[in-house]
Amino acid sequence: MPNEKQANMTKKTRKAQTISEKMIKVDHTGENGAVNIYRAQYLAASLRAPQLKPQLRHFQQHEEEHREIFRQYLDKNGLRRCMSYHLSGIGGFALGFTTGLIGPNAIAATTYAVENVVLEHLEHQIEFLKDDNTEAFTAVSMIYEDEKSHHDTAKAQLSQQTWMARIIVKLVKLSTEAVIAFGMR
Repeated sequence: MPNEKQANMTKKTRKAQTISEKMIKVDHTGENGAVNIYRAQYLAASLRAPQLKPQLRHFQQHEEEHREIFRQYLDKNGLRRCMSYHLSGIGGFALGFTTGLIGPNAIAATTYAVENVVLEHLEHQIEFLKDDNTEAFTAVSMIYEDEKSHHDTAKAQLSQQTWMARIIVKLVKLSTEAVIAFGMR
């Protein structure tokens, strides 16, 4: 008897057809990127920021829970995940490992930048989905407070607005916005 994952793999899936479906696909992909950012930062933190390892593991667990919320939505609605799902994971890992090696300020700058864009994105989604798709609205609403907590924690830890931190924030925001725009097309 196949397990749930095997059964889901044999189900026919379809492309997202509505804006709300595309939003959830992008959210699922973004959570995969975030899981891998934190996974890589955790590995690199052993060298540069061991004091952040518990926090990074905690944030990663949140992102894994969020990814699962969106995976369940996709499965329930017979939707394929984004084509950029794995690319987002690889990019997230590369970003996380690089910034983890740079150190605590780069880790905080990365989290702050990603979550800043994500919060704007989620606020827009919540406003749109409340009247369009209650199931998608519920899924997005479930993760908002965790993402805000990650943002606020990173903002407080971003002690120095060094030139490097400013560059990381700009590049990461731009990259995050690009991933979202690519997924929504």
